Formats: sequence, C-alpha cells, structure tokens
Amino acid sequence: MNAPGASDTAGWTVRLGPAPGEVTLAGEIDFSVTPQVRQRLVGLVDSKIPGLTVHLAELSYIDSSGLALLLELRRTLTESGRFLRIVDISPQVRKLFKLTELGSLFGLSD
Repeated sequence: MNAPGASDTAGWTVRLGPAPGEVTLAGEIDFSVTPQVRQRLVGLVDSKIPGLTVHLAELSYIDSSGLALLLELRRTLTESGRFLRIVDISPQVRKLFKLTELGSLFGLSD
C-alpha cells in the first residue's frame, strides 16, 4: 500500500514530501515510463508551488528521456520565476549528471 501522495507503477515511484513542491523519485526511469512520470510531475508543476525539489537518492537509473524531462520541467518552472532543484542524488545518477555536465543546472555540486 502506498503512502498518501504516492504513485507507484512498474519500476518507478513518485512520492510527495512533507513540504509543498517536494517529491521523491525512486526506481528506474527510462523511455518506456517517461510519459507517465511526466504526467505525474507536470501535475505537480501546474499547482501553485514556488518550485520543485526532487530527491533522487532512491533513483537507481535514469536515461536520456528522463534527463530531458527534468530539463523540460526546469525550463517550464524558470520561465515562470520558479525553480527545480535536485537533492539527495544516488551515486549512479550523480555519475550521469557529471558525465552530461547537467548537474550545475540543478544546483548539484561535484
């Protein structure tokens, strides 16, 4: 049974955090599930939150479609004066952000 605000489907989970705009992504996000993850996260972005803080410590894998989704959400939020921040990133996913040099866009340090 999922906690309130959780969305769990094959291989990935989105859980709402205690603060507005706080979310945890867990599992694996690839091209086959990115549309569902997009739908869930865009629903959060449409609400009146100052920004989105995304916890990725429980995310074991993300491919280029998942990275593109995060970039899209960041653009959407910054265009309206809001933010997307990534925190608590797993070592595997941190490595990808470092390789793609995208970490600084999301407030990640080396």
